Amino acid sequence: MARSRAARAAARLWASPPRWVIPAAAISVVLVAVLAGYEVLGGGEASPTTWSSPSASSGAAASAAPAAPAGPRPSTVAVRAPADLAQVCDGWYYPKSPRYTGRAPHQISVGVADTLAGEPHRIRAAVDIPYNLGKASRNAWLPADVTKSQLVACVTLTKNGTPLKKCAGHQLARGVYTLSLYEVATGRRLVHKQLFGDAATCPNAIPMGAGPTIATTVSDKVLYQQLNPYVTRPS
Repeated sequence: MARSRAARAAARLWASPPRWVIPAAAISVVLVAVLAGYEVLGGGEASPTTWSSPSASSGAAASAAPAAPAGPRPSTVAVRAPADLAQVCDGWYYPKSPRYTGRAPHQISVGVADTLAGEPHRIRAAVDIPYNLGKASRNAWLPADVTKSQLVACVTLTKNGTPLKKCAGHQLARGVYTLSLYEVATGRRLVHKQLFGDAATCPNAIPMGAGPTIATTVSDKVLYQQLNPYVTRPS
């Protein structure tokens, strides 16, 4: 009889629970949801998220190598050989060199880089010029002493353009160049323009490692036309 009464009392309790039971059940549900959310977000055994501090980021930036200075750089030595003048095409200048100023003619040297292999410019030993030039202008174009050059022209291949024909198993393409003219003593740029290789004949010799495509070159005639005003006129 006692057990029957206890069973009936328990049944009434679950059928109509007291008000204090509901909050406890709600708290249990909320607690389970929170724990489940933590499990989803935290991935169970995952370690807490590590945040990078601003000081660490700025420290990394500060430790980076300093940027190269913009503009031409002065050389501490004077020009001694053609290879020194070729450095003008790479952003150097020689303050001890004669200035591009005063009466003409002004001595010039021409550097050429006609491959895409990243090789340095090479200073031409001579440029084909009109035979009827006066002695002073001829000497300015064909310098016997490179230490007296006031100007350096840099002819640089930038890309291969339209294919033209085959040359000994290589594709000859129209070369696209930049022509830049610099004052040796200051690095001041006087000319910067695009030129196309107009010499479309197959070269007499193809350098080893030239690759499947070779570029047409800028003729001496074009170089003379572009540069002579700076050589034979007062600066």
